[in-house]
Amino acid sequence: MTSLEQGTTSPPPSRGPRSVAALPRELADFLVEFSIVLHKRAMYPPGHPHLQDSVERFVARLESLLDARDALAIGVARHQLIVAGVATDPRNALLSDLARRLHRHRIATARFERAVTLREIDELLDALARDPQDGGGPLGLRADLGASWGHVRIQPPELTRLLLQAEADGPADGETAGGALWLGLAHLALAGDGEAPEDVEDPLLVARAIDSQPNDAAYDRVVLDYLGQIAEEMSGRPGAWEPRARERVSRLVASLKPETLRRVLAAGADHAERRRFALTAAEVLAVDAVVEVVEAAASASGHAISHQLLRLLHKFAQHAGQGAAPARAEAESMLRRNVARLITDWELEDPNPESYTAVLDGMVRNAPSAPDTGDEPLDCEPETVLQIALETDCLGPRVSAAVARLLREDRLGSIVGALHGAPERSSAAAALWREIATPARLQAAASAPEPDFTLIERLAAQLGSAATEPLLDLLERTADRSLRARTLHLLAAIGPAVAPAAVGRLRNAPWYVQRNLLMLLRLLRTWPPDFSAAVYARHEEPRLRREAYKLMLEFPAQRGSAIIRGLHDADPAIVALVLRSAHDACPAEALPPVERFAADRRHPPELRVLAVRALEGAGTRAALPTLLGLAGARRHLLGWRLETKSPVVLAAVAALARYWRGHPDADGLLAAAGQHDDPEIRLAAAVRFA
Repeated sequence: MTSLEQGTTSPPPSRGPRSVAALPRELADFLVEFSIVLHKRAMYPPGHPHLQDSVERFVARLESLLDARDALAIGVARHQLIVAGVATDPRNALLSDLARRLHRHRIATARFERAVTLREIDELLDALARDPQDGGGPLGLRADLGASWGHVRIQPPELTRLLLQAEADGPADGETAGGALWLGLAHLALAGDGEAPEDVEDPLLVARAIDSQPNDAAYDRVVLDYLGQIAEEMSGRPGAWEPRARERVSRLVASLKPETLRRVLAAGADHAERRRFALTAAEVLAVDAVVEVVEAAASASGHAISHQLLRLLHKFAQHAGQGAAPARAEAESMLRRNVARLITDWELEDPNPESYTAVLDGMVRNAPSAPDTGDEPLDCEPETVLQIALETDCLGPRVSAAVARLLREDRLGSIVGALHGAPERSSAAAALWREIATPARLQAAASAPEPDFTLIERLAAQLGSAATEPLLDLLERTADRSLRARTLHLLAAIGPAVAPAAVGRLRNAPWYVQRNLLMLLRLLRTWPPDFSAAVYARHEEPRLRREAYKLMLEFPAQRGSAIIRGLHDADPAIVALVLRSAHDACPAEALPPVERFAADRRHPPELRVLAVRALEGAGTRAALPTLLGLAGARRHLLGWRLETKSPVVLAAVAALARYWRGHPDADGLLAAAGQHDDPEIRLAAAVRFA
């Protein structure tokens, strides 16, 4: 799904149902109007007066919403819509019907942008009112139909880019549904600042995005809905794409923080729904993800699993991924069978009281130690020795020998994986982390031909700011976009201490590395006092210039000069960037250049419209003559004559109606526009300040 603004809710209590964020009134009214206008379009024949009236009301509501934002995105789930980070109530008949209608048209996201025209809305409604099984098929799969729409974007479920195997010979049954669901979940999680997310295929990035969300029950409910539908698709429709889908979803579930997974499962309607999801997951997900789901489902449902049983399940999962094929298959079968039995009969309360747990742990912890074997070789696998040491929270010569052997055999990943899965507050794990997590080992892991990013991430989490230089080296060296994005997020998580080191590398780096370092500084939202990005805004490479402008626009002291300079840039994308920023906050020194830009007919109309929006947002009286001149001309005896309709004229009339209604110089033009033959000009003149 595309960019969805996040709603805010107050933190809920640790137990009991959580509150659901309420959809703002103006958004709820718009969605209701959307549902009503589609119902009327299906009921009345073409040309009926009710159709025109309902469309004009719908466009008016949409225009009023777009006054305060550049675009409005509606995410689509099976029975719910996501707007501004809030899910609609599935019990609302009108909104649930609208969600089902859009879902049947294979639409992941519908996005409306400023300056949307009546023709675009009319064609969109006409397509949505048709049965997707008739005619040309679902709207989301008809790229030809929306090709002429400049301000309405329909995001279809692009399955072939997401779930098909790289060497697949042809499509398999069920691909479209499964791909659409993954695409919807990934876009919901990765939506950020209105731009399309770079990598919707990386499960780790999706997991980190879900982890970072606020505690919003509506959001979690939709995430659970997507995961449940994906699991059902994999369970019911095996095909050529299924192994890759299983791996992706399993990595997503296993990468979620335990508290996030518990939170998502707690958003389920009831215990039966959570149990149904857990049973399906136990059937189709990889074994490590199965154990994560079982633990989270137990916590969310108020049940408990004994520590010894959890250890046993983890052992099954470990054996299912190692050893000979028959042993792996047997361990996996046993794990899935026992998990299914456990969930099916899950009615017991805590079977593991604190006193009982203390006795069992004490029996393990206080068992007699084996005699010192000195330098004798290990008589079992070093991973087994390390795992036992962590589970019993004991260290000794054999543990040191096991760790040393794993390091000699270049199996650092096995050590870090075991430490990452160690019990909380384990003193043995803390001591081993201090020995294992060093900048040199992180540098070696980052320098590998195919870096193991899970290993890198876990080492960096232990090192903190000491991980800065190795991670910056990796950022400079890697050509993989996904690895680059993940490294940026790791560096940003370290905090402002990274900024001086990043600035120190800027001067002599290639332009593409400079671009990444500027992106990092923007994520950090800080830079050293003597640093300026202006020199990079003059570079010949437009992609580097764009990042420099984004960084300059973040800081008030640089915003005015960035807008003035950016208006003359040769890259239209940079001009659009600074004009959008000017709409949000335009310093006084930048207003005259923006006025001249809006009045200059040599510039493309779509950029001039953005300049008009910036003048409108500034709300200063000095902009009034410019807007009047763009909209029309005053004749001494015959009154106002409007310019020929264009996006610039419509934007200027709407700006006058919104901010200068009642002003003697503007009222005459607005009166002429309100009586104009063109309905779009009349609609622009009727706009009110929200």
